Amino acid sequence: VDIIKQVWETYPKALRVVDPVMADHGKVYPTYTPELVEAMGTLANGADILTPNLTEAAIILGEPIGDDWCGTDISDAEAARMIDALVAKGAKHVVLKGIEHGDGLIHNYVWGDAVDFTETTNAKLPYMLHGTGDVFASTLLAAVMAGRDLAEATAFAADFTADAMLISAKQP
Repeated sequence: VDIIKQVWETYPKALRVVDPVMADHGKVYPTYTPELVEAMGTLANGADILTPNLTEAAIILGEPIGDDWCGTDISDAEAARMIDALVAKGAKHVVLKGIEHGDGLIHNYVWGDAVDFTETTNAKLPYMLHGTGDVFASTLLAAVMAGRDLAEATAFAADFTADAMLISAKQP
């Protein structure tokens, strides 16, 4: 985290995309210490685009996870509240990703300085693959760098990730 902050100081005009990659489904990944979790949360302040899943957003906001976890089914109003709170912590734009409402879809919510509150959806596949958040964040960045606005880039990244999952499932 300190190295990332040094890079930001060295290149103050660089696009700052932060994918926290520290937790999911109400649990912190076992490789993360409490100190690292806290430090990762500080990267929200200054991010041009912050792409947390719901667990990561809750951690950054100091909200309950673990046994007190509310799950991944939150209302649009709750998603907007969380994004607004993350923007208040210093992120310019937030993509809250991977929200499930039990409707067979994965919902992603986008909001920030240059985009209205937007929701994208994709079919929820009947299996989970590791690394999909990484694929999503890198594809989102590629789409933004290619000139798409953040709402379009989010839809593109979600579609690309879903397609990659479908193709990966067919591999031997």
